[in-house]
Amino acid sequence: MSNYAGATVEGHVTHDPSMRKTKTGKEVCQFSLAINHFTKEDSDPKVSYVDVETWNKMAEVCSKHLHKGKHIMVVGNLRQDRWEGKDGKMQSKIKVIGNEIIFLDPAAKNTAKDRVDVV
Repeated sequence: MSNYAGATVEGHVTHDPSMRKTKTGKEVCQFSLAINHFTKEDSDPKVSYVDVETWNKMAEVCSKHLHKGKHIMVVGNLRQDRWEGKDGKMQSKIKVIGNEIIFLDPAAKNTAKDRVDVV
């Protein structure tokens, strides 16, 4: 039985996306989002940073249309990568694998063309 690991995050792109190809020729695009959290006690937000990865056609779209500061929503799934660090200790990182990108900048007017899904 598979467990549900869906994720929807909204924030601003922290750096221009980086695009690369895997050994098998698949395209992968990586970027991160800054997500503001407001609390009743503080007027200044707390910020969380979430790494996002997109693949194939979605990677091409992100590489071409995203840039630092862009306000977007990413819908996808959580994935944990694990590896052994140089010090021999196990390391891990959780990231969002984006399947859908929604452009939220005011100029986009949130029309159907501003939503990109994996084909």
